[in-house]
Amino acid sequence: MRDPMRDQVDLSQRLAADLGRVRWPAAEELRRIARRRSRRAALASSLAVLLVLSGVAVVAARPFQRPVEQIDLYGAVAAPAPTTIGPRDPAWIPPEALLSPEDIGPGVVTQWALVDQDQPVGAWALSLTPCTDYPRVSTYEGSYLFRRQQTLAYPPKIKGRPGTPVAVLHQTVMRLPGNGALQLVEEAVDAVRVCPTYIAPYPGTSDLTLNRPEVAANHVWTLVDKNFAGDDSLLFEHRRTAIEPKGATDLGASAVLVIRVGDLLTTVEQVNGDSPAAARKLGSRAAAWLCAAATSPC
Repeated sequence: MRDPMRDQVDLSQRLAADLGRVRWPAAEELRRIARRRSRRAALASSLAVLLVLSGVAVVAARPFQRPVEQIDLYGAVAAPAPTTIGPRDPAWIPPEALLSPEDIGPGVVTQWALVDQDQPVGAWALSLTPCTDYPRVSTYEGSYLFRRQQTLAYPPKIKGRPGTPVAVLHQTVMRLPGNGALQLVEEAVDAVRVCPTYIAPYPGTSDLTLNRPEVAANHVWTLVDKNFAGDDSLLFEHRRTAIEPKGATDLGASAVLVIRVGDLLTTVEQVNGDSPAAARKLGSRAAAWLCAAATSPC
């Protein structure tokens, strides 16, 4: 029979050993992180109160893609949806064509993954539909042959705790027929030219004209660089600012990459990416992984 007291001692010893190996940031770094998180937490709380009082639920969602499906990060990654396209099919995109957690850094895991095929492109990374001028953009009306999507994240530190995984990167790779991939690159440039800035409802709201305190987000898109990787490449900065009755609060910026290699197109959103040099390096890595999977390999 197992001795419960012995088990508790063993657990305490393992926890003590594990904690002894943790590399803690310097004191000033810890204080800086705490101040930043306190500001973000206060903003989120105030926005949540305003929206709940107005009878609107708060939904955490990116402005251009479906909400990420939450999965158990301590178990196996959810299996991709069944498709009729397999590794021997020319449309197939191997998993190795995507960025891996090792490309990002230690501790990053795959939080969410999806595989599908033969669907209209529809809304994608540069579908800036909240912008009132967006209908002026000439959009691609075709379908992709095959698509993979993923989110890479830091998992919760302790199993069973309600902490939310911290998303680091969102990526989509599509194989498109004809010159579809090139058309999407051109569409991205046109979308940001037509809609460099716009105000949209904050996630979870749908109407800015309701008789209640106004909660909205100002979006600013900037083309930072191009032609640094693959056959075509674009680097955008997407900055968001929350607008509420008490004033505006900077919500930070994401680096959004659009990379084309042959008939493959990938979009990569680097969450809280504020270094163009790091984003370019990530774009070059993404292009390298696409090379072998393109219909005409590099």
